[in-house]
Amino acid sequence: MNNAYGIALDFSSDTLYIADCGNHRVMNYVSGASLGTLVVGNNASGTNNTQLSFPTSVYFDSSSNSVVIVNFGINNVVCWALTSSSWTLVSGSISGASGNTSTLFTRSIGMTMDPMGNVYITDMINHRIQLFLTGQTDGITIAEVTGLYGSNST
Repeated sequence: MNNAYGIALDFSSDTLYIADCGNHRVMNYVSGASLGTLVVGNNASGTNNTQLSFPTSVYFDSSSNSVVIVNFGINNVVCWALTSSSWTLVSGSISGASGNTSTLFTRSIGMTMDPMGNVYITDMINHRIQLFLTGQTDGITIAEVTGLYGSNST
């Protein structure tokens, strides 16, 4: 591994998924195994739908048998069904564009999902938390004021 960041667990199979940031990939480790298996990525940063770029967070979605991944390097969140050969865009930019609009973010570090499939994303540079409702590409700012940082409650 090279700068392992995010980790997720598939409770049904006792499989760990790890975002291997520096190697631009996600690996899995089955309980008891001494070696991991490549799940997503090809060890080279890129923007096509078979590559990752500095993944910092991974979430295992048992309802779709997929991993949802934050691509820090290209400002998007993608979903990779474990039976697929490529990812689909959940939110952000396919090209790597960044911004502070409802559809873009800049340098996301982490994410999680709720039981309804809504995605919550930390938008580091814009100092906010974005909520992307299931199937929607426009995010809703649910914490902070976009572009402002500080230590008060807003």
